[in-house]
Parts: sequence; structure tokens; C-alpha cells
Amino acid sequence: MNSTEKVLLQLTGRALFAAETDFNPADVDWMALYSESSNQALTILIWDVLSDEERAYLPKELSLRWKKNVMLRIMHNEQLRTEQDRIIKLFSDADIPCVVLKGSSSAFYYPNPSLRLMGDIDLLVKPENQLEAVKILQKYGYGEVINKNHHCHMTVCKGKFTVEIHKEINGLSLNENSESLQKIREYFDNAVECRQTIDNLPVLSDDRQAISLILHKLGHFLTGGLGLRQMCDWAMFVIRVLDKSRWERLKPKLSEFGILYFTGIVTKACVDYLRLPEAAAPWASGYDDQTTRLVIEQILSEGNFGVKADKYGERLFSNPNAKNRFTSFFKVLISACREHYPACERYPVLIPAAPFVLLGRYLLQRGRGERPKLNLLQKYRRSGADRELYKSLKPFVK
Repeated sequence: MNSTEKVLLQLTGRALFAAETDFNPADVDWMALYSESSNQALTILIWDVLSDEERAYLPKELSLRWKKNVMLRIMHNEQLRTEQDRIIKLFSDADIPCVVLKGSSSAFYYPNPSLRLMGDIDLLVKPENQLEAVKILQKYGYGEVINKNHHCHMTVCKGKFTVEIHKEINGLSLNENSESLQKIREYFDNAVECRQTIDNLPVLSDDRQAISLILHKLGHFLTGGLGLRQMCDWAMFVIRVLDKSRWERLKPKLSEFGILYFTGIVTKACVDYLRLPEAAAPWASGYDDQTTRLVIEQILSEGNFGVKADKYGERLFSNPNAKNRFTSFFKVLISACREHYPACERYPVLIPAAPFVLLGRYLLQRGRGERPKLNLLQKYRRSGADRELYKSLKPFVK
């Protein structure tokens, strides 16, 4: 962890929990700090918490650039919220119940919700309402579905707005045959009906929100890259909602679903590095220090959704529930075939041929410049350390 990353963590703790900082602003590489805050989707949060004395150390050009970035992103946040409200109203008028996932459903736990950077709009509907919801958006000006075969959501866009209509929450495609994942799916069957309203938003019940947040983090950590923004979401949820009695009620569910250990590690990382008060999560103190450090270092090295790391294709070899990297390759590939080609689920006899079809599609997309070059040998070599870390987190293992 370098000095810039340490300052970024200190400022994040100050922004979220008014934690004290001990760095000298004269020693800070402010351009590097701006870059890191951008990589972690924290530019608004960090700018807001800088003191006048600290801002005085910023080069004038950087100060103007940072301030402009903040203004544009706050404006985009407001536009997203307005668009989200319109969509929820459209769905309500069509008698399609929904709940907001991530984004603004996490923002209102922050000291200042407007400082939580939003990316797109994620709404969970009943599976039987997903297609109708998408058609309503298309009548409203949204385009064709981008990812028709995605296992949990359909994505449509209109200008600068991206909307994902979910039929299930994120993080459930890592091991489709897992008993734990089946139990999680059953647990969320009636999530839309059991929603609550906070700040005029339909959101998941508190217990389901906790599990949804953890699954989202686990999914991104294992496949695409988990950022500090998602860690901040969890830290704020813990201090605002997850009191001792709720934790005691939630703990058996986390254990049943095989995500208790990961929850403990993530929470300990929030305590040790984001300055979440220990009193808010005394149950996190007993988790492994080294694993916690490796998790936060990976988060810092990869950035939000992996923007800093070239991880494309590496997940082929890093499935923590496979026996080794070779079996991981086939496990992930078959899972991808089932996701992209639903016929494989109905007709298992097609599965042996599906990987070759998937490879052919990749080569075509690569030829059109739609996919990066994939060096499988390099990815195999680089995946070893990550896979060991992922295994240590015991995902979906009771």
C-alpha cells in the first residue's frame, strides 16, 4: 500500500465517520490522489471532505479540474435520481412492483447522500414482470436489450442513462449448482412483495438488503474487481442499520448461505482501513488480519469494477470452488455457456459443443475490436495468487 492509498483511506474515514487524519498535506501527491479517488469512484466524497488548508496545496489546474468533475457528477446523480423516479412511477402505473438495488438505495445511509457517486439504475422486479418492464422502458425511449441472455438482468440505454431490470439480485451466478445459492434464490423469491419504503424509495427489507450488498461485493471481488465505493456502502449500512440484535438475527442466514466468513472479512476491512468504529461491529474483530489486508490491497490495486487491472479472462482459472485451475477453466466455461445459451440448460447434450461456439463468438468479436486480446497462458499464471485468496474467503461454503 503506497502513501497515496493511505491518504485516500484516511480521507474516506474522515468523510464517513469524521475520523481523525495524520498526514501532512505538503507531502501529498495531489494529482495521484485525484487519480486514485477517480479509480475508486470517490471523487465527490474526497473533494467534499478536504479542508480549505488542504485544498490550498492543490495545483490550480488540478483544483479546477477536480471541482468541475465534482459538479458534473453531482449533476449526473440528480439526473439519474429524477429518471429513476420517473421509471418507478411508470412501473407503478403499470402495476409492476419493484425495488431499487445498489445506487440510491445505498446512498441514503451516507452522511450526505448526494456525495455517493451513482453509475446506473438497477431495479428488481418479479421474474414474470421483467419483459413487460423492459417493453415499458422501450416505449419511453430506451433502446434494444443489450444482454438478452444475462442470468439476472436485462440492460437498456437511453442517452446517458443505463437501466438494468433484474429478475434476481447480483452475485448468484458464481456456482449455479450450489445448494447455498439455491437457498439464497428461495430467500429472495418474495423480496419485491416484502419491500420497504425509505426516503420515498422502494427498497429491500433490511435483512435482504444486507445479504444483497454482501453478494454484490462477493460477485465483483471474485470476477470483476471490487472498489472502495462498495466498501463504503457496506460500512455505512453497518453503522446505520446492523445493530447487535439485527446482526444476531442475520448471522444464521449468512452461515446457511455460506457467506458469513466473507461478511466478517469485509467488515473487518471497513474497521481497520475505513475507520468504521469498532463499537459498530465488535463481531468483526476476530477475523484474520492477513486475509483482511490482502482483500483491501486487492481492492486498491484493481479499482472500482476493476478499472485499474487487466483481469479480462483471468476468472476462467480462479473459481475458488473448483479443484484446481484446470477444472476452474471448464467449470467457468460451462457456466458461461449456460448463461449465454439457455438451450444448454434445457438440452444438456449441447454443453460439450457450446464452448466451441462461445470461442467462435469471441474470435468474431475480437476481430471486430469488441473484445481485448486474450492470452490464456498469461492469465493462467497470474490467476494462482488470486485463486488462493478467493479460496480463503470460503464463498458459499458453510
